[in-house]
Amino acid sequence: MRIRVSYPFAGAIALAVLAATTVVTAQQQIAMPAFNRTFSSAALTRGIYFQTPVPITVVGLRVPDESNHGLQNVAVYRMAAKPPTYPTTVSGGLQFYAAGVASSVVIPTAVSYKAGEWVGVLGACGDASIMHNSYSPAGPFQTTVLGQPTTLFRLNSQTNIVSTQGNSTYSEYDIGEMGRVEIYVSGTLLQGSGPGTIGSTMSLGLSAPNDIGLPYVMASSLGTGPTPIDTRALNLTLDSLFAASVGGSLPTVFVNYAGTIGASGGASGALVIPAIPVLKGVIIHSAFVTFQGSAPSGVQSISNTFSFTIG
Repeated sequence: MRIRVSYPFAGAIALAVLAATTVVTAQQQIAMPAFNRTFSSAALTRGIYFQTPVPITVVGLRVPDESNHGLQNVAVYRMAAKPPTYPTTVSGGLQFYAAGVASSVVIPTAVSYKAGEWVGVLGACGDASIMHNSYSPAGPFQTTVLGQPTTLFRLNSQTNIVSTQGNSTYSEYDIGEMGRVEIYVSGTLLQGSGPGTIGSTMSLGLSAPNDIGLPYVMASSLGTGPTPIDTRALNLTLDSLFAASVGGSLPTVFVNYAGTIGASGGASGALVIPAIPVLKGVIIHSAFVTFQGSAPSGVQSISNTFSFTIG
């Protein structure tokens, strides 16, 4: 079934619910080192960590399956700092976990980072009894993230991430072989600033440096869906708030919820919160998409979801 609206927008977001296929578009894969060997262990998982030089959203992951096991497992972390050197370990910051996914597909994710934050990814093919790590030559490895240079290092875990469900301890072993994971990122990011109280304004900053000149539509909802858009998803719910925010009937509340990504690679909007006491405690979720006629479903990029609680 396809939900159709006119391109680029006509008071609503262009959404499509299609049969699933493996497609990653309007995104970039972070270049990673070549395959060296498979390291198999019942209780050890390896990966990659780096400090992102620019705002990014990790939108997809896939573990190379040279072992032909057939199943992949990944965990994504927001690390407070560069991890300690093995054997010292830390834990925490788990943002996303998936296990038992067919190794032929890219796992969709939506984890956003600000410039300067530390990104950690553990991944291996296997299950609770075995981890097959796709090893690179010894690191570190120089690469780029959305055109900006950074360095990939080995993220080390002495755990099986399926057994721990991603709640693993980890450390760095910068000179070691990395556990290779394909990491797909987008620069499409939504951030908010403001007190978030009734009667105040939440300023919304849109960043889409790869989509300069493209139209966008932003929406807000009371839930995070997800709402499928072909093989991707918008993490908003198609509820009454969503309809009001994209309908154009409340322009003084939903300010600049439609427009064009400017020459700087961004745009700005705002949510003017009505001074209604009953709104206190309500959680608002917002996101945006950009449009390109040649893109799958007409949707070029999908942002992260920015959420706040009205105070």
